[in-house]
Amino acid sequence: MLIGETTGGEWDKLLADLLREDYILTKRPLLRGICELLAGWRVEPKERFVQGDLMTRIVCTLLLTAATVVGQSSADLPQQRIYRARDRVLPALVHIQPVIKDYRTGELKKQSVIGSGVIFSSEGYVVTNYHVAGKAERIICTLSDKEQVPAVFVGGDPSTDLAVLRLKLEDYHGSIHVAEFGTSEAIEVGQQVLAMGSPLSLSRSVSAGVISTKDRYFSADYRLPSGERTGKYNLWIQTDAAINPGNSGGPLVDLDGRVIGINSRATFMANNLGFAIPIDVAKTITDAVITDGKVVRSWIGVECQALQELESWFGTGRNEGVLIASVVPGSPANKNFLQAGDVILAIDGSPVSARFVEELPAFYGQIASYEPGTEITLQVLRADEEYEFTIRTEELGDLQGEDFECAEWGFTVKAITQQMQIDNLLDDTIGVFVTGVKRAMGASPSGLRPGDVISSVNRTRVAGLTEFVQQYNELVASETRTVVLRINRSGAMRFHAIKVDSREEGSYSED
Repeated sequence: MLIGETTGGEWDKLLADLLREDYILTKRPLLRGICELLAGWRVEPKERFVQGDLMTRIVCTLLLTAATVVGQSSADLPQQRIYRARDRVLPALVHIQPVIKDYRTGELKKQSVIGSGVIFSSEGYVVTNYHVAGKAERIICTLSDKEQVPAVFVGGDPSTDLAVLRLKLEDYHGSIHVAEFGTSEAIEVGQQVLAMGSPLSLSRSVSAGVISTKDRYFSADYRLPSGERTGKYNLWIQTDAAINPGNSGGPLVDLDGRVIGINSRATFMANNLGFAIPIDVAKTITDAVITDGKVVRSWIGVECQALQELESWFGTGRNEGVLIASVVPGSPANKNFLQAGDVILAIDGSPVSARFVEELPAFYGQIASYEPGTEITLQVLRADEEYEFTIRTEELGDLQGEDFECAEWGFTVKAITQQMQIDNLLDDTIGVFVTGVKRAMGASPSGLRPGDVISSVNRTRVAGLTEFVQQYNELVASETRTVVLRINRSGAMRFHAIKVDSREEGSYSED
């Protein structure tokens, strides 16, 4: 642009653009002063900005010089924003070393694992993943000053894979830093982000990337290592910022230095694929855990699927209704005669829709948000006729039951919850669920398998874990050599005998 061809409006825009470069101009007070002086000096565009005016030539020279300086410095601006975002959150990053209990191999094993977390409260609360600390017996956290602080598990929610810890700061003499939660509602695909944590135990690590998608859906059949289903109530932020084992629970950070997600999942045998739980979900979960110690959800017992390409068959509009794929036996929906193939059009008069799988978590979340015991009205389409059903919700309850090790018999079991009944297609919650079988011990040669349900021990009925533990302790104390278990395996009843060789305590022989 030639000096003599520059209009007043164009100079206004240039000045405004220069003054918006806050970081650069604060580092260069002289440049800011020139811009502000020029912005206030120009009153009459046609009189001031005319070719041949000496003052105009001086002004234009200064402005073009300033623009050149800003242009050269602007290339450094994204890097400076990364530094500032890093400095706002990295001091609140926590390296977590929990000792967890694992019953999956048929015996209780305690193992140390590595995870990450971030401090979000001046009272020392830390958010992390449930799969990092949900089964922890002991937790040690390393803070940004490398000091180690013990922590306690406050509560968690396996359905979203989130947990809250509280640092025990009584003997800590440093100062904690608190990260600011942003919002995941306003994030954009392509937005630059930082992932922080302890990948492969390498603490205080930072990687950079972009948001690849902000509404990734995973089937609710995905399970945590401890067995709970997760992901039913939330979508995921996908990023190409490096997320590896050990990053779990660490923050995903925008360039304003606000936490917008909690890193949770990596994909093995794939590059540039990491996933984080949106921070808006995390805020809801952490508030509930701190206030009530747990997350309470309502449930009516329907499993749904997307309606895409099925609208014409079921007679719905393009973005209308949620299709029921199955109804859990004995659930509120079952008791009120809902059935597979029904399409829920509205809940308490508010239309609902799940044409795409990405819309299913919001539907489940809407039902879960009611207080357990609330009566809700469903408007339902069934075979071209509309009906109204009034259903009283129930509390979802725990996803997994308490674990127990049968050390003398060589296997582990757990109590059966309502959700386990649903997940494993069981008729009821009677008995105990076999979690693992120890190899080359009594239960293994007998043919007992993980997933079997034990309903009786030596002809004594087992209603639940309490009765089973009582039977186990009595038979071990009496040195009973043969234990006969009645089990349910995929709907078929079987008997299995475990023979304990009393000549050497803890050894077994086959049938």
